[in-house]
Amino acid sequence: MSEFGGLLSKFATMVHLGPLVNSLLYALAINTAFVIVVFALEWRAGASPAHYATRNFINDIAYTLFYQGGFFSIFVLAGIANALETRTSFPNLKLLQGLPWPVGLALFWVAGDFLLYWWHRLQHSNRFLWAFHSVHHSQAKMTLLTSWRRHPLEMLLTDVLIYMGIFHFVLGVPTRGWMPLAAAIVCVQTLQHSQLDWGYGRVGRWVVSPHFHAFHHSVERKHADANFGMMFSCWDFLFGTAVDEASRPIRYGVEEIDFGESVVSQFVTPFRLAWRWRHGQEPAARSEAPPPPTP
Repeated sequence: MSEFGGLLSKFATMVHLGPLVNSLLYALAINTAFVIVVFALEWRAGASPAHYATRNFINDIAYTLFYQGGFFSIFVLAGIANALETRTSFPNLKLLQGLPWPVGLALFWVAGDFLLYWWHRLQHSNRFLWAFHSVHHSQAKMTLLTSWRRHPLEMLLTDVLIYMGIFHFVLGVPTRGWMPLAAAIVCVQTLQHSQLDWGYGRVGRWVVSPHFHAFHHSVERKHADANFGMMFSCWDFLFGTAVDEASRPIRYGVEEIDFGESVVSQFVTPFRLAWRWRHGQEPAARSEAPPPPTP
């Protein structure tokens, strides 16, 4: 028992457990309060509450608890990041570390989102990455928690390659600061996946709104592979991937892939798809999928 306790103590020290738990609780409190506020705004705007009485929403809750409950952040992401920090040969540049915090944060916000825009585009065009990212698009009934509907392998790749590799080692965002920063990002993405039809007016050409992001989840072929911006929509307008029609889409999901509303199925199916796509048995991405039959 004492040996086990010693291992736990070493692990807690390695991942900076105390600060991480505090940051996690802080972020969780903010995100929970924000979800309640947005739900109230949906209710006031006349959005249908029926989405929250479905298996779809229950599964979104399961994803949210897994990622925000601390297991993934503490035992996977932070553990890997802090363990590798003193052992990796990855360039530990920390370019923003010497700058005043407001300046460094602003640069990180812009540079990080620009990088995430291209990573998101790659997830839709690369066979392997799309197999796992498509889980996020499997939601046919958008809810406030749909932003957390992501395959663990997608989350691991994004967190290790982008958040740990680029944001932490290159830009210099410490792991203990990830949670408060992530809280702000999650609040924005919660709003993006809500039923609120907000377009933000002229600001919507710079910031991703719920109306703008809805087209990214549309099942219509003309909306496929568009609106990749995570925080800023200006990248889509700049690089020609923006779709901003007057009427919001009414149907969401990935019709060419049958995930089923089961967390287990959504975990297993991407591995099956990746194997079959590798052997040329199925379309590899939304843009490669055959159009639905004409009635």
